Amino acid sequence: MDDFDTFKASREKMDPSARKMSERQWQQAYVAYRNTRERVVSAGERSSEARSGASSKKRRRSGSSGKSAGRGAHQPSSASELAQLRHLVREKSAYADLRLIIDILAWVAIAVALVAGVLTLLFYTSVLTALVSVLSIAMQVICIVVVRLLVQVLIDIPDIGLYRLQRETLEHAECLQNSES
Repeated sequence: MDDFDTFKASREKMDPSARKMSERQWQQAYVAYRNTRERVVSAGERSSEARSGASSKKRRRSGSSGKSAGRGAHQPSSASELAQLRHLVREKSAYADLRLIIDILAWVAIAVALVAGVLTLLFYTSVLTALVSVLSIAMQVICIVVVRLLVQVLIDIPDIGLYRLQRETLEHAECLQNSES
């Protein structure tokens, strides 16, 4: 699927709703697809080179492998780089099950808070009491969401540390290979 038309046909076959995409959206999707493919290929080559000690000729060839900057292509901002890092770390996370449990517990806690708030509203008819109840429900939901996000950050800390250690080890191995040749 190296050319645009093959990519478009394949994508339309998998997802019929993709037929509604504009030309600009197709170009962006294709550029994202190519960038992802190049990252996967270059990561595979880097890891195989680190293992086998291959020459730097292969790395030069992969570096010049048709990076096509189509219309709508742009350099990722630091926010999207952080999102990509978060996605990469969570994709390889050892704590995916724990993250799922935390999400489910957060949704259950939000549902319990909402049900308790609705029951409170049903029993008290005072406007002031209803207003206080609604504000209390809102604060509880906000607190639950904040706690869930903080727990997610705590879960990500070991994974990010492991990712940085692996990246530093890979960079160190590349430096050693470069100094040897």
